Amino acid sequence: MKTKNILLAAALAAFVAAPSIANAASATSSADAVIIAPVSVTKVSDLQFGTLGTTGTAGTVSISEAGVRTGDGNVDLLAGATATRASFTVGGANSAAVTVAVPASATLASGGNNMTATLSSTNNGAQTLSGAGALTVDVAASLAVGATQAAGTYATTFDVTVIYN
Repeated sequence: MKTKNILLAAALAAFVAAPSIANAASATSSADAVIIAPVSVTKVSDLQFGTLGTTGTAGTVSISEAGVRTGDGNVDLLAGATATRASFTVGGANSAAVTVAVPASATLASGGNNMTATLSSTNNGAQTLSGAGALTVDVAASLAVGATQAAGTYATTFDVTVIYN
């Protein structure tokens, strides 16, 4: 009988010490990733102020986002090179949120001579791409022309940057 009691006690101890299946739990998680189309920026047209003449008084010539050139009367707007706004096409994921960065200014240089263009765009900052994943960024500018600005071909480059939010 003692052997039977010892075996029964050992079985009871093993049962109590064993983890209970009723106390175990588990959950399953899924994992996923979404890869979106890379954002792209393509130049459509360069910013061109056209051919200008000085009048002995400092002035400005502006190009609107619609591509219209105007002057303040102190700069001669001459025929010649066609004036155009800068324009860019942005591509990416449909309806994606992006941030567009257009620099505030650009310095045009000819030899040691400079002129500053103040740049702007209504699409600067937070934007949303269209349902087709597109956005047009037109850049307007106002160019400060000195009273006795030296003759020359003035040029520079500037970057329009677009990132996903």
